[in-house]
Order: sequence, then structure tokens, then C-alpha cells
Amino acid sequence: MMRIKGWSFVILVACFTLSFLFPQQASAKDATGKFVVVIDPAHGGKDEGVQLSRKVSEKDITLAIATLIKRNLEDSKTLTVRFTRMGDTDVPLADRVGAAIKANADLFISLHVNAGFEKESAGYELYFPGFKGQEGSKGAPKGDSAAIVRDMVRTKHLNESVRFAQILQRKLDPVFPRMDRGLRDAPVLILQNLSIPAVVLEIGFATNPNDRKKLQEESIQAAVAKAVAEGVRDYLQ
Repeated sequence: MMRIKGWSFVILVACFTLSFLFPQQASAKDATGKFVVVIDPAHGGKDEGVQLSRKVSEKDITLAIATLIKRNLEDSKTLTVRFTRMGDTDVPLADRVGAAIKANADLFISLHVNAGFEKESAGYELYFPGFKGQEGSKGAPKGDSAAIVRDMVRTKHLNESVRFAQILQRKLDPVFPRMDRGLRDAPVLILQNLSIPAVVLEIGFATNPNDRKKLQEESIQAAVAKAVAEGVRDYLQ
């Protein structure tokens, strides 16, 4: 019988384990056998986010678009949409992350409106979790197969976040051009404690007069929501 020693055995164990964790077809997570998508409309309650006008703030835009995304996906027989907040309520960051973890979500999307930079900055931005610091488990003994599996699982989630961001980019570009801002690998706080595919979508710039106007138009909100919903369908199919 052939004997496998050292790192070869460790890698074999890791790959064998991952074959159960990540089969070729993604596994639905909820009791109904559907995929679970958690949408996070940023801000809420006393936390209004950036102002777009005297009466409209970021919290209003993110909730409006989140509601429209869910409406676009309501006819799906393969997925369920859940929110981190349903109305104009204060929700701590930890609870937003906790909602995704508790739901055993397959995908997490946090919606925001950008601000800052110069007035010329426009278009959307997509952030996904950074790969930095994922080279290995700190403090783990060399050859620790459990640590290797954890790192491979983590890398799988990062790769899937990038894949979804790329799909979303193709859907959003015709609707709300990103103006060459691109996709960004960034240590966004809300993404750091998640071990599922996740992105932060910054929809336009409140500091740009044109973006600010567009974001308050129902037709633009509907178009953005439709693009995101189509991206979700494509990713989970």
C-alpha cells in the first residue's frame, strides 16, 4: 500500500475535507432548501448617513433600494431575501453582521452611498474583503491540517466575494457607470468578521451634484435594484 507522508498527507486531508464543505453546486442553507441572501441597508434611525437633500439622507436611499431588490427577487423559487433592518431603526454594526451569521447566509450585500473626495468623483464602488493577512493561521503549528483547512475555507469565501463583485460590476455598469473607480480590495469593517461571500456597494456620491440628483429618482433606484437582483440570480444559479 502506498504511504503518504508529511505535507502531502496534510494537503490531501484538506482537499478531502473541502470536497464536503464546497461541492460543485453550492448548498442552500435554510430550512426550506433555498439560498439565503442578507441585504444590509446601511445606517438607520438616528444614524442618517450622508445627506442628499434637506429631506433625504443615505438611510432612506439604502432602504428604498434594498426593498426594490427584494421585490425583484420575490418570484424566485431558489432564494430567500432577508434584511438587517426593516424600517428606520438603529442597528449596531455587530447586529448587522450577526444577522448574516444567524441566517447562515449564502451572500451578504451592504448598501451605502459614497461621499468625500472631490465633486468630480462619481459612479458606484464595490468593495470586497481583503486577502491580506490570510497567508496562514497565526500561532498554528507547522503542518496543522485543521489550520490549513480553515485558511482554504477562508480563501474560498474571499474568491467567491470577488466573483460576485465581478458579476455585479457587469450588471451595474450600464445603469450607474463606475467612472473607472473599479473594484476594491479593502478592509471594510463590516466585512471583516464574515466568513461568507460578501460585498459593500457604494451607490454614487452624495458629494457629486449629478449622482445626488440621480439617487433620488425612483427610476434610477429601480434600475440599480434590478441590476443587483440580476447579479444575485446569476451568482447563485
